[in-house]
Amino acid sequence: MEARHEAQMQQMQNALSQLAALQPVSQPTVTQSEPLGEEDIVARGIVSESEWDDLYDFFYENCRTVVGFMDDQIYQPKGLVRQHPLMSTVICAIAARAIRPEKYPAYLAEADELVKNTFVGATPDIQAVRAIMLLSALAGRTRLWGYAASLAAELGLNTAALQLGEDDTEHTSSLVERARTWFTLCCFDLTMHLNRPFVINKMREYLHFAKKLLASPYCRPVDHRICAYIVGFTIPADAKARFPKAQIHLNILGPAQRDLLVSFDQSIDEWFYRINNIIEPQYQTFADKQDRNRFIIPYAFMKIYINGFALHGLDSADERPDPNRLAFIQKALDNASLLIRTQFESDNIRRQFQYTIDYHGSPMYQAISFILKAIPATYQYLQCSESVNALRQAAQMFQEAGATEAAREVRREQKKMALLTQTVVSPSEGSSAHDSAIVDGGRIFDIPSFLDTATWYEPFPMLDMFVLD
Repeated sequence: MEARHEAQMQQMQNALSQLAALQPVSQPTVTQSEPLGEEDIVARGIVSESEWDDLYDFFYENCRTVVGFMDDQIYQPKGLVRQHPLMSTVICAIAARAIRPEKYPAYLAEADELVKNTFVGATPDIQAVRAIMLLSALAGRTRLWGYAASLAAELGLNTAALQLGEDDTEHTSSLVERARTWFTLCCFDLTMHLNRPFVINKMREYLHFAKKLLASPYCRPVDHRICAYIVGFTIPADAKARFPKAQIHLNILGPAQRDLLVSFDQSIDEWFYRINNIIEPQYQTFADKQDRNRFIIPYAFMKIYINGFALHGLDSADERPDPNRLAFIQKALDNASLLIRTQFESDNIRRQFQYTIDYHGSPMYQAISFILKAIPATYQYLQCSESVNALRQAAQMFQEAGATEAAREVRREQKKMALLTQTVVSPSEGSSAHDSAIVDGGRIFDIPSFLDTATWYEPFPMLDMFVLD
């Protein structure tokens, strides 16, 4: 398994080095000289001309690179995007969450209605599939992932991914674009569905061909990030298929179980090491230095996922738990703290958290969830102070983003953990500008969707049989 991951990463090494000289994509200017079509978002009366300009410009400058493995060139030019009902409405909804929060519910409802209209009639186009992916990721419409996969398959995007791997197939611009969209969907599936069934059937059949994007004459910077995410998240995807049969839940981890956990954990370390130290440029697939934190977040999340399996089988009645199991749990706790601290200390992520909370908040939620499960079971044997402090940072980010109920709940749980571990919690930092923002009686926007039915005490990670093949 490790040899396969190493080979895949090696194939990306030379291509990634070409990214150092790439410049950020500048926004094209397009003059709206033609009469407005009936599908134009302004002509439909959803927004005014000035509102569209403001919302699109904000989205283009602040939102189009939030998802690192999604092509940032699909939103241009402005004059064409506005002609696509679903994509233009999704753009308005996402941007409105930040700069026109009072309009966010209306734009989101319009986007939902447009998605509903695609349930019958002609198959939507590829831009609609991308819009649904954006809506699912950034607005918390998680039930749409299966629908997005169904539409993508109906459009033959999965077939394009397979054709990309055929030696005698010409890599046309259309073929590469269609395959890229399919692999983007694979990235979403891998990163967001480790604790539930994948929405793409037999996904492994396609993943091997993602590296063909790098050899294409139409290769884009996003293709390197797609490949990096696929190689990385295939590791925990393999683990979740193997662990249910590996008897990880046994009270005393045997040599086979320890070796299996160590093997997957080391594979993640090697993936991150190659990205950070061997493959050039170091994180320069992103324009801003703060964006380097993006690879730390998936790295820490995968480390939580793999090592967190050691929680299964931990018997609180034992006078002294298995030290091998405790070592894995400590590593998972440390990475949960790292994930939250990285988001907290990232200028970009913290500034964007208000309108990206359904996306950036998801790994944070998993980190919080693990901390709240691990500490009560292991606090007598492990170092927990950093994790308790990380809860304070998470609560502060939720507060700044306007998710006051989530912030209050995390603070309540943090106080319990601090009391349990006898940890002296550092005082909160000074309130930010977000803390004093008053919109609609004090709420900046609605509570993020992923918290609607969430509970901190569901099993994590889950030991159900979710097969990648």
